[in-house]
This record gives sequence, C-alpha cells and structure tokens, in this order.
Amino acid sequence: MLRWKKKGAILTLGLVLAVLALIFPLSLPVSAAPIISPDGWAWQNPLPQGNVLLDVWGNSASDVFAVGLHGTILHCDGSSWNSMESGTTEHLGGIWGSSASDVFAVGESGTILHYDGSSWSEMASGTTNSLYGVWGSSSSDIFAVGDSGTIVHYDGTSWSSVTSGVSFWLHGIWGSSSDDVFAVGFWGTILHYDGGSWSLMTSGSTNNLYGVWGSSSDDVFAVGDDASILHYDGSSWSEMESGTAVFGLMDAWGSSSSDVFVVGRFQSGEWSIILHYDGSSWSEMSSLDANGLDGVWGSSSNDVFAVGYAGAILHCDGSSWSKMSSGATTNHLTSVWGNTPTDVFAVGDPGTILYYDGSSWSKMDSGTIYTLWGVWGSSSIDVFAVGGSGTILHYDGSSWSEMGSGTIYTLWGVWGSSSTDVFAVGDFGIILHYDGDSWSEMESGTGSTLWDVWGSSSTDVFAVGDFGTMLHYDGDSWSEMESSTGDTLLGVWGSSSSDVFAVGEWGTILNYDRCSWSEM
Repeated sequence: MLRWKKKGAILTLGLVLAVLALIFPLSLPVSAAPIISPDGWAWQNPLPQGNVLLDVWGNSASDVFAVGLHGTILHCDGSSWNSMESGTTEHLGGIWGSSASDVFAVGESGTILHYDGSSWSEMASGTTNSLYGVWGSSSSDIFAVGDSGTIVHYDGTSWSSVTSGVSFWLHGIWGSSSDDVFAVGFWGTILHYDGGSWSLMTSGSTNNLYGVWGSSSDDVFAVGDDASILHYDGSSWSEMESGTAVFGLMDAWGSSSSDVFVVGRFQSGEWSIILHYDGSSWSEMSSLDANGLDGVWGSSSNDVFAVGYAGAILHCDGSSWSKMSSGATTNHLTSVWGNTPTDVFAVGDPGTILYYDGSSWSKMDSGTIYTLWGVWGSSSIDVFAVGGSGTILHYDGSSWSEMGSGTIYTLWGVWGSSSTDVFAVGDFGIILHYDGDSWSEMESGTGSTLWDVWGSSSTDVFAVGDFGTMLHYDGDSWSEMESSTGDTLLGVWGSSSSDVFAVGEWGTILNYDRCSWSEM
C-alpha cells in the first residue's frame, strides 16, 4: 500500500512553503472558487479543492504549482489558485521545474508528467515503481526517487535507472548542485550523490523520512515520522526538536441523500470541523471554535446535534450552529443519538451519559466508569450504549443497567434494525449481535478494529474500520467489500441501501451506490 498520507508529507509541504515564502514573498490568496469534481462534489475548506496536497514548487511569486492525490495539480498566478488538467488520476507526490515552461511532476506507478508552459504530458519513466520526489540542477540533470530504492535520472532526452545501493523506499530529494544531492527515505535512510555515485550516510535516526531541503551544502534539513527534523551541517546529521497535529473526519449523519453532515477534529482534539453536503457540493459550516467533534446525529435537517471534546455540544437549527450547555460536564463526549427532538442521549468519558428533553441537558447515572463510544436505540425505552472493556449498557426508559457482552474488547459502535436485531463492533474485528435475549459473537472475517456500524435493514448492514476495512452483512454472513482506500474509516451512515457514506482519516469520504464504493 502506498504511504501518500503520512504526516511527514505534511511536514515536507510546510517546509517547502516556508522556503518559498522566504524566496518569493507573497500573501497567499485565500479567495478562490472551489474545484468541482466530475460527480459534482466541491470542497469548501481549504479552497480551491480538498485532495491531499503533497508537494509544492514555484518559479516566482506569480507562478506556483502544487500536486497531490488523484492527479491533482493546482497553479497559483499570484492572486488565486486554479486546477490544471493533469491527464492522470495517479497520486502525484513531487514537483520541480527549471523554469515556468519546464516543470516535472512524479507519482504513483512510475508516473512522470512534464509541463511545457502550455499543457501537461506523460513521459516514459522506465519504471513501474511509485515515485515520490523530484529535483534537478538543470533541465538536463534531474533525479526522481521512489519505491524500493528507485532512482531515475533525466539527461534532457530520456529517463534511465540509477543504482542507489538500497532497497528502502525513498521519498524526498534535494541538492545544492549537480554533485551534491541528498535523497531520504524509510528507516532513517539518507543517501548522498557526489556527481559520480550514491552512498549511504549515517542519519542517527530510524524514523521514516519523507522530505529534504537545504539552503546550502552545509545547511540541510530532513523531516519525517514522529515530527522528526534532522539537520546536516556539512559534517554530520543531528536531530532537532519539533511537533505536529493530524486532522481526521470522525462521524457522519444525514436526513437525506442531499442533507449530510460530517464532523471531525485534529488528532490533538483542539480544533473541529463541520462539513455539509447538499447533494451537489460540500461546504464548511461554522463550528464556533469548538473542541474536536466526534459524533453527530439529528432528528431532521433543522435539528442536528454534534458532540466532542471537553463536553462540547453544538446544535444546528437548519441555518446555524449554537453552543448548548452540556449539564456542567467537561468530559469528552463521543456519540449522540435521539428518538425525537425532545429525547436525545449523548455518551462519553468516563461513563458519561447526558439526556436532552428539548430544553436542557441533564446527567444520567450510567453505573460504569468505562468510556462509552457509541449509542443507539429503537425507541425512548430501548437504548444501547457501548464502550471500553466490552461494556454494553441498556436503558429501559427508567434506568441504565449493564448487559453481559461476553468480551473484554473495546466496543466502538452500535446500531440495530429493531429491539431484537442489534449489532456492536469493536477491537480486533469483533462483531456482537443481540437477538432480544442475549449477545453473541459473529464471525467477521477480519482482525482489524471496527469503528462504526450502520444498516438500512436487518439484511443490509455495513461495518467500517482500520486500513479501509469495509464489511457487509446480508442477513446470513459478513463479507469483505472493496472500499477503494487504505485509510482508517471511522464513521458510516446512509439514506438508503444505495446511498451510503463512510468517512475517515485524511478527509476521506466514500460513497456506495449499491454497486461499488467510490472516493469523493
């Protein structure tokens, strides 16, 4: 699986942007029309599109290029960003040029594109290995690096393979001259080219490295996993102190196929995002600077609740979001479900259960100290909450009581078609089923953690989880589906059996049309 979405790529992008800002001072435009995909989706923040961008390069302040997933190429003319036709859907990981009319982009499956100032065209790279980085000293001296130690060189006429001496993935490349080039990759790999051959350097790190840049031959930076930043002073590499945060989309709910809400947060939980889909495009809604949001549910398009860190509860009346009092709790709230606008439950950490009666939130006695991660009910007197150490709680309209789950694994999600047909999913691929009398374990066929479950009926149920895991239950058994992504999927919901949404890390949104899953 390609590792296009590691945080090192974000560090690389940030580093390059910082460098460009020093070399080409400009105020990056913030107003730009969104990029509309062929199926009518648009991302409203950041503008002009939402695909992950992995690299950026510029010839001047009014001539900057950015590349990313699905063949994305953006160009900034100094006032706005616009999408360019790349001619490919392969992920693009690196970009560099010798001039405004001589630009190279490299990517998945050995893809190399060339821009002549007018349009992009594909070049023969001589390799099928994915390429992640590209740099050159001139238009006739360019290197690209990638999978399994791949290095290819362009002499102004054609690309040819070069011996690297390593088999580790190489992700970034930069040089100060034609005989002083650095390439970085997995397991702390750093290679140096002296004009004749490549040799392995001692980096002092075992973290995967994704990007490299320098101001001179004795001032070079390499960045990678665990916020690693290494510095080369012309003699040796040493580690520098740094940090970063990663953003993810956590949950989805909608009242129809043209009214869908998605909530998310940065990994640190300090910031939140709310996106809305109107059937044509996505737009960002104000989340009132709330802490990270993990759960969303509504009774209708004008009665939607979102919950998250530090007891955050937001309410949308169909036009705007407002903060609600959570009953004086500052505990992390993870999930929300309701039977009517005046009968809503929110659960969280540690064992927190809140109830909303239409006017205010109040605390309920859960009887547990374990974090609760999911809540669902068939009615106001038949509600289930699941959480840590196999905890399953049931509410009968009067009080909460603990049920025997038969497992000690954490349960992350719960959903049912009726009071006698309820599913709970969790760690190590566990799926439990409740038949109205007791819980029993089902054969899931996977060992991946499952984060959420939803269905349109008792014979059409979906469960999502780590590494793009997507399972389907047809009323008889669970089977694995092709999800078209390797990203962790954290939430699933649909308006019908032919209109299902799954959301996850790195802004991933998938849609199922009853035939197949496709990325949005």
